[in-house]
Amino acid sequence: MSDAVTVEITGLDQLLKALNARPPVARVGILGDHALRNGKDHGNGALDNATIGAAHEFGTSTVPKRSFLFVPIAERLDKKIESSGLITEDTTNEVLKQGSVIPWMKEIAIDAEAVVLEAFATGGYGKWFALKPATLARKMNQEILVETQQLRNSITSEVKP
Repeated sequence: MSDAVTVEITGLDQLLKALNARPPVARVGILGDHALRNGKDHGNGALDNATIGAAHEFGTSTVPKRSFLFVPIAERLDKKIESSGLITEDTTNEVLKQGSVIPWMKEIAIDAEAVVLEAFATGGYGKWFALKPATLARKMNQEILVETQQLRNSITSEVKP
């Protein structure tokens, strides 16, 4: 009878490598060329998507705060990840196989984009201030922040090592 114990550690080196590597950075928002608006002369001080987005994300003296990035992601991303099945044994196995969490982070960033787009579709999950009657009277589309679709369509993500 032997007192020896055998432990299977296949993949442990890859897991340690993936966990000890400098973590990738995922960004979700209005990135790069997506800040530009179609059909607008940007040389005349016309607003771009990033400027318009910042006004709504943080509010101004004339625009109420309608967070489409931070609040939805903070409040909804964990449930989206859980429902999309990104935290599974298969995911862990893929991270081990590749020795990197970057593909997994890219999927999380895509889920974050989906949460943001759902915020546009639901009026910030019902939390955005309603439009003023004067604003409603001049808008062709009665939904908040989606009249031209340009701000919503400017949302993208990237993951950098």
